[in-house]
Amino acid sequence: MDKEIALRGDKELALYELETRFAMAVRQRELLENYIRERLQPDKHFYTVGDEPGRKPSLTKEGAELICLPHALKGHYEWISGPEAPPMDDSPYQITMRCSFENNNKFEGEGVGSASSMVTRKDGTRVQRQKDPGLRHNATIKMACKSAYIAATLNSTAASEFFTQDLEDDQTGEFKKKAQPDKSQHWCELHQTNFFMKGKMKGYAHPIEGTDPVEWCHEPKSKPPVKKQEPEKQQEQGVTPLESTTAGVKEPESIIDLDWLKESLNTLQWTDCVGWLNRTYGTTGKRVSEIVKELTAEDASEFTAEVQSRLEML
Repeated sequence: MDKEIALRGDKELALYELETRFAMAVRQRELLENYIRERLQPDKHFYTVGDEPGRKPSLTKEGAELICLPHALKGHYEWISGPEAPPMDDSPYQITMRCSFENNNKFEGEGVGSASSMVTRKDGTRVQRQKDPGLRHNATIKMACKSAYIAATLNSTAASEFFTQDLEDDQTGEFKKKAQPDKSQHWCELHQTNFFMKGKMKGYAHPIEGTDPVEWCHEPKSKPPVKKQEPEKQQEQGVTPLESTTAGVKEPESIIDLDWLKESLNTLQWTDCVGWLNRTYGTTGKRVSEIVKELTAEDASEFTAEVQSRLEML
C-alpha cells in the first residue's frame, strides 16, 4: 500500500514538473518573439533573401549576439579541421570551428560552422579572400567562427523558429543572394547597385566590383543651389550667364571625406598607416589632411580602400 502511494506520488510530481517545463517553454517563446520584434532591425540583425513566400529571414552575427545577450550565453570555440597556420601558397582550404555556449558553467548548446579561403563572386568566378596569406587566413577563421556562433545561437535559444543560417558567406564560400535592390534612394546608376553607410563611414559609398585592391565609389554630395540672376541684371553687372552659374561654387578640397578620415584615424590609432601613406606617395613631413588633398582620384580610391579594410578588421 505504501509503495502504491509512493509510486502515485512520484508520477504526480513528474507530471507537475513536466507541466512546469511546458509552461516555461511557452513563456520563453513569447518573450523571445516579443524581443525579436522590438529589438532586432531588418537589414542589420537579419535580412530576407529573395521574395520566396514563407522563407525565413537569415540571422546575422549582430542579431545572434543580441539574442544571446538576455540568455547570458558565453561562447567557446574549438578548432575542428583546417590549417592552423597560414598556407603560403594560393591553394584553397577550408576551416571548420565549433562554438559551444555555457551559462554559469552549464552547457547550453553548440553549433558547427566552416568557411573557405575562396569566395564566389556574382559572376561565378572564385577568388581568394585576401591576397596576403596571413590576412586571408585570419578572415577565413573569423568567417568560420561567425558561422559557428550563429548556428549555436539557433540551436541553443530555439531562434530557428524565426531565423535560418546567415547566407552572407556560407560553408561553400558563396556570397548571399540579395533581394531586388531598392532604387528609391542611394542608388548608383553607374555601377547598378546601392550605396550604403555603416560603422564609422561618414557618407554613402559602395565597393567597386572586380577591383583589386578594392576601390570605392562615393555617393556625390549635393552642392548648394546657385542663385540665378535675371539676364538684365547680369548684363548690368557685366557678368556673362556662364560666369554667373559658376561664380561662388567652390570645388571640394578633397575627394576623401576628411571628417570620416579623421574619425577613422582616431579609431585605428593609425601611426603605422600614416607611415604607409608617406612611403607609398612620398609625402613625408606633411599632415594627413594636406596629403589627401594632393592625391589623384585613383590614389584616393586606393587609400580609402586601405582605411576601410583596416576598419573592417577590427
